[in-house]
Amino acid sequence: MFNVVKAFGSIFSTQGYSTANNMLIKNYVNTNFNYFNEEAVVDESIYPNQTGRVRFQGSWWPARCDRQITLTPGDTVFVIGVDNITLLVSLAPAD
Repeated sequence: MFNVVKAFGSIFSTQGYSTANNMLIKNYVNTNFNYFNEEAVVDESIYPNQTGRVRFQGSWWPARCDRQITLTPGDTVFVIGVDNITLLVSLAPAD
């Protein structure tokens, strides 16, 4: 059976997982996200201070833009950060 938590965790973690009573316990979360400044395409509108959705690396991700702009489907954005599993995006790559 596919475990979503384990799949997402493998992206953000450099250490393994342990299970206790079939519950996944994360030992360590790596803050080094290797996809900064990569392109994503808006799939569901992202409004100011709200989460939308982007297509990134072949799958859909929740995404948020901290600027007071609305990103519409089809807009190309750049990943500038990550907050849990929500990608932080911008119209221009981070410097």
